[in-house]
Amino acid sequence: MVMNLARWLVVLGCIVALATAALHGSGYKGVTGAIHAVDAKPFLVAAVSALWLMFSAHLVILALVAALAAWTPGAGRIVALVALLPAVDTVLLARFVGAFIGTFLVAAVAVLFFAGGLLLARRNGA
Repeated sequence: MVMNLARWLVVLGCIVALATAALHGSGYKGVTGAIHAVDAKPFLVAAVSALWLMFSAHLVILALVAALAAWTPGAGRIVALVALLPAVDTVLLARFVGAFIGTFLVAAVAVLFFAGGLLLARRNGA
C-alpha cells in the first residue's frame, strides 16, 4: 500500500513536471520575440533563448530520472534527492519572479518527489 502511494506521488510529480515544461516551453516564441523587440544585444538574446529552453529540458529530465528511480529497487533516496532541484528552482523563482503559477507548480513537483522518495526509501528500509 505504501509503495503504491509512493509511486503515485512520484507519477503525479512527473506529470506536473512535464506539464510545467510544456507550458514553459510554449512561451518560448513570445519571450524570444519580446527580447528581440527591445533590441537587446545578441548575447543577451542568445542567453535568454538558451536558458528558457534549458529550464523546460531540466524539468523533462527530472521527470524521467524520478520515474526511473521510482521503479528501481532501493532508489527512494534518489527520488528524494531529485526533489532538491525543483526545491532550489522554487526558491529562485520566488526570489526573482515572485509568486505565480509557475512557482507553485515547481514547488508541487518538489513536494511530490520528496514525499514519494521518502515513502519509497522507508518502504525499502533505507
